[in-house]
Amino acid sequence: MTWWFHESHETGKIPIEHVVTRAGGAAVNDHWTLGTPISPEFCADLVRSAGRQPHPWLDLDPVQIRTAYNRRPFLLSHRLSEHPHFTLAALSALCRRLGTDHVSCRIGKVPVDAEFDSSLQRYNHGLALDDAIEHLEEREAYIAVYNPERDAEYRPVIEGLVGEIALQTEQVEPGMNWYSTYLFISARDSVTPYHMDREMNFLLQVRGRKTVKLWDPLDDEIMSADQRELLLSYVGGRPTYRPSFEAKAMVFDLAPGLGVHHPFIAPHLVHTGPELSISLAITFRTRRSDTWTNAYRFNHRLRKLGLHPGPVGHHPLVDRTKSAVINSYRLARRSIARTEDDATTAGV
Repeated sequence: MTWWFHESHETGKIPIEHVVTRAGGAAVNDHWTLGTPISPEFCADLVRSAGRQPHPWLDLDPVQIRTAYNRRPFLLSHRLSEHPHFTLAALSALCRRLGTDHVSCRIGKVPVDAEFDSSLQRYNHGLALDDAIEHLEEREAYIAVYNPERDAEYRPVIEGLVGEIALQTEQVEPGMNWYSTYLFISARDSVTPYHMDREMNFLLQVRGRKTVKLWDPLDDEIMSADQRELLLSYVGGRPTYRPSFEAKAMVFDLAPGLGVHHPFIAPHLVHTGPELSISLAITFRTRRSDTWTNAYRFNHRLRKLGLHPGPVGHHPLVDRTKSAVINSYRLARRSIARTEDDATTAGV
């Protein structure tokens, strides 16, 4: 089975709707989540810095990147369990510095089919962040830290890891233009409900164990074409889990020092093992993933008109054309909005 596109992402608290973020001078998404835009110049700086690193933290096999990246999940190894910034004590201090604006918590044991985007609020059960930090295992808590790169101590560490990824991925899929990272600290037997990110992801296990189940996003039994279009158009919720999916799950058992690559919009479900778990997710986007996103949005608009658009990922030129139409529409819409605002300000 051809697993991925034929050409050759646990997000923040709640997606931030209708916010335009620019990367390298281009509007890349009008439904952007928390994260950091990367200009081409900054991406080049990250790659150069990573290339000078004598002892990389991530062990990314160039052959594996060339043959599997963004096509199918694969395991990788890393040394983050040796890094002083990823100890429980250091992360507890980080949580307190960032506070509840960037850190959320809930009980760890939730249904696998819980709605992902509301799970942190729905299953909080009155758990305070300080209580979760101090009594993580007794409360069987789950803590999510959004964008640790916002912290001055962590930003160079995270940027270094992003650079190590870009050093390899830029050779096969150039144009990394945005990243966002998440730290997960969870007690035994915690669950991250079934969901799919709108980005690519490297999930890195630092402490404890996790079982990660991933699915082929192009399998119509798992996620149909119109569901992919709705997902990337931010229309309705994410596609939901069904027990019948288990037969098609690709299962990865992560221990400290192991990670797994999630291709673009690959559905996944995560269980922690019988001990405390710490992991880091590095999500990012590229020019090509933005093209796919816009092409899916274009298809969604055509489907609303009763048409049956061709699949995304089979014909790069067609995808780029669809994406260009969406970008032109977005620019025109913003231009009209600005004109209306100017007219209102002028009292016209």
